Amino acid sequence: MRRLSLGLIVMTLTVGAAPVAVSAQDAAVPMRDRTERIGLSGRRGPSLFRPGFAVGEYTGWASLRDNEVRLPWQSRDFTSAELSIVTPGGEVTASCGGGQGHRNILGITFDRDTISYDCDYAGAAPADAAMGLALARGSFMRRLQQPQRAGFLSWNGVEYRTETRRIGGLPFGGGAVMGYVISRDGVEIGGVDLNGMRPTFYLPPAGSPDRDAAAVFALSLWAFRDPANR
Repeated sequence: MRRLSLGLIVMTLTVGAAPVAVSAQDAAVPMRDRTERIGLSGRRGPSLFRPGFAVGEYTGWASLRDNEVRLPWQSRDFTSAELSIVTPGGEVTASCGGGQGHRNILGITFDRDTISYDCDYAGAAPADAAMGLALARGSFMRRLQQPQRAGFLSWNGVEYRTETRRIGGLPFGGGAVMGYVISRDGVEIGGVDLNGMRPTFYLPPAGSPDRDAAAVFALSLWAFRDPANR
């Protein structure tokens, strides 16, 4: 799997020549008021270990796996995901993986490595499709609220960005990631809320050129078995 290093998410994003999907006037409206809110639904999948899902017109299956290595002085959490996402344009497949290392000193566990999670896409995905997620600095208050992550999705010549953000529910996640907001050109266009009984997705309206990318991005983030949420 091709890996894309993000460091501490100090990224310079190159935006292609695709048409701008959200006007400056629309950007003044809160993201939740100009996106479609869709709850994750379960469906029958190919097997017990590949359960199905549906988010609006986007259906598919997901296979999520965790692996932990524990030694007296260090440990590492690994996670991987295989996704099939049927979009209006065809089936997109995703192969994702990543993890985080820790060091144990005198019974105290310290994060040793920045967390990383990457996805490669195939099938109906554009040739440049790739995703990366890593540790982000965030403000002091945001770090108190939830672990900080940030990342990007390259999709058909456009760069989308994401960062951890509370969208709904209680103001503090108890150490877990509560949700992600997805943006393009600095304008929030969607996201996924993990701070509830079931994940809730916020997608650009039907017909938007960003809808497929936002759906694939949000589903890839949902599939990430973040060590903070286990």
